[in-house]
Amino acid sequence: MSPIPLSGFEKIDFLSVSPQLLFTDRRDTKYIFHYLDWEDIMDALQENYYVVEHHGKVSQIYSTIYYDSSDLKYYIAHHNGHGNRVKMRTRTYEDGISFFEVKQKTNRGITIKERYSDIKDHVDGLMPQIEVVYDRITFYDKTFKEKLTFDFNLKFRDQNAEIGFSSIVIAESKKIKSTYSLFIDTIKRRKIESSSVSKYCLGIASLNKDIKQNNFKSLIHNINKLKNKYDVPSNY
Repeated sequence: MSPIPLSGFEKIDFLSVSPQLLFTDRRDTKYIFHYLDWEDIMDALQENYYVVEHHGKVSQIYSTIYYDSSDLKYYIAHHNGHGNRVKMRTRTYEDGISFFEVKQKTNRGITIKERYSDIKDHVDGLMPQIEVVYDRITFYDKTFKEKLTFDFNLKFRDQNAEIGFSSIVIAESKKIKSTYSLFIDTIKRRKIESSSVSKYCLGIASLNKDIKQNNFKSLIHNINKLKNKYDVPSNY
């Protein structure tokens, strides 16, 4: 699906945004909703947020390869609700720039993310498990205390299969813990609940029906309900 109209938003160039803004110690909150609800949500935000433009485009393609052990220890830790969780991934942007990232969620709900140019010191005993590809549009609130990302056209693939989620959007607010968010306020008024969705775990569970996934059944059920909300055909 194509990006929604964003002509009402003031644009800001990617290079003018501090690369460290909200990069390390932050509070992340995710939401899932149907693609057809997206434009209505954006209408409420356009006076208070910038949309990020990069090389003249507001939508960028991301490709992320996730690493895990042969017994999927990171996936299982997330499934079992461990407070301190880790994800390791190589993220490649549309312009070809690539970073290796270590993302940790603490038992206080704080997300810490570190980037490295070399993966050799971090993936010992790990191997690539899945690739996640999606389009992303990024916003900053005009006080630069909150970053919003909207991921759509999601595809998951491993060595054996590929699956897509064309009718859902995964949105995420990344902000300092106590900062007010107009986006979150808007989402709550539309009765959309936050979700602990992990694209890595969603992809693993969707591509491997026999793997342990009891704690993700509710998430997958909700996604199935969403994709049928407007009777829009989906390839999931």
